[in-house]
Amino acid sequence: MYFRLVRLKVRPESFCAFRDYYESRILPGLESAGGCLYAALLRPVRPAEEAETAETAETACDSLTLWESEERADAYVDSGRYDELLDGADPFLAGATDWSADLARLEVGARPPLPDPKVETGSVEALREADDGPRRPALFLRVVDHRVDPGGQAALRRTWEEEVAPALLATPGCLAAYLVEGLHGRAQALSFTFWSDEESAVRYEMSGRFDDLARKLAPHLSGLYRWRLALDPDGAVRDVRGSDLAVSPFRVVVGRKLGPPEG
Repeated sequence: MYFRLVRLKVRPESFCAFRDYYESRILPGLESAGGCLYAALLRPVRPAEEAETAETAETACDSLTLWESEERADAYVDSGRYDELLDGADPFLAGATDWSADLARLEVGARPPLPDPKVETGSVEALREADDGPRRPALFLRVVDHRVDPGGQAALRRTWEEEVAPALLATPGCLAAYLVEGLHGRAQALSFTFWSDEESAVRYEMSGRFDDLARKLAPHLSGLYRWRLALDPDGAVRDVRGSDLAVSPFRVVVGRKLGPPEG
């Protein structure tokens, strides 16, 4: 499997209209393209100190898609369908000056392309779903960023599959867990967990279970990461805690499974 994460900025006054556009146009467009297994419009959970400016600031959104393979995702982009849907979203989007334009495909006599949002991609190394995962919509997503020790990807994946994923799926509210190779290649791994509600994810983190699972993965983190995590300010050695990892929470604005994997 393969994932694409498209970073977007939406005009605050157009967020509801863009949500409707995503549900009525983008989701059907992805489904008709073939090979897309899941798509969701995500909205990052803002820290409390940012809440006061939320209504006036540009609204950051991410579009997450999971694909059967990198080839199917590339075929979708190369078909022009991605550009067509992005063009249709243009009235709702903001921050075009912060985007980078892809001029590589510009043909002689063609109009300049619209500025493209940042796109992050990677391969899905392992995945697990709860028995009722496909039937229950995910409303919350947590992404945990791990920096992996050189040569430690296989061991981290094995630990994740044998110990971390089963524990996650045994947690009430956890619907699915994915381990993906991140934007920086095999030096980075991202853990995606989908939840039935935000409260379940918060209870999981507050229970200390996240800390327990982080310690299982700690031996496979990069040396610099372990050094940074293992010391208190006074120099005392301590265990790695879940709070030491980079965690990004998202609310799922709209999303659904689009099709099962082939074969």
